[in-house]
Amino acid sequence: MNFRYAHILYRGDDFLTPKRATFDHRTKTGFMTTWSTDQSAELLKHKYWNCLSAYGLESAMRRKITFERKHSDSNLLYFKYELEVPEALEGYFDQTTFEVISKNLSIRETTEEVYKMLKDYEEGSLSFNDQRFSSWLAMKTGELQLSVNEKKELEKSLIKYVETIVGRILWAVYNGDLPKMGKDLSSIVYLYTEMLDLIALK
Repeated sequence: MNFRYAHILYRGDDFLTPKRATFDHRTKTGFMTTWSTDQSAELLKHKYWNCLSAYGLESAMRRKITFERKHSDSNLLYFKYELEVPEALEGYFDQTTFEVISKNLSIRETTEEVYKMLKDYEEGSLSFNDQRFSSWLAMKTGELQLSVNEKKELEKSLIKYVETIVGRILWAVYNGDLPKMGKDLSSIVYLYTEMLDLIALK
């Protein structure tokens, strides 16, 4: 069990916290272990729940969950779910890029910094002639104790992540709507972090 993750189920004024929840991004299904048979019965009774998932203080994401049935183990439930962010985001997850960045830096902080550069560009306070990106790249890697090869690998991954956000996610997923993408930043970070951790468990 990964204690860095927390999940809260809610509907109206009702709130429940499961013992454990696992999500399968390929099939949009999962299973949940509850703390008691009464909690399982409550979840199945109403069937449809919202789920707020958080990864430490780094990120959070909401999903809509539909409980399908109970396992022979009375505290284990199967469910289907829908994301509250565009599913197309999953297609831009790159395992190697995320592994390298997350091993050395905060994904949340890195993502927010890229968004800030995009916002500054949109507002006219940043141009492609500026050295800001080069300076940012040097700042992200310069303070870390890395070998030459590790530094090059991190720089390459950071450049690829920026290219993914700027050239693909912003335009292919959000149609160039920067404020809309900004509202989903935490969910994007959570989604990719969870996908990376699920791969590591296999």
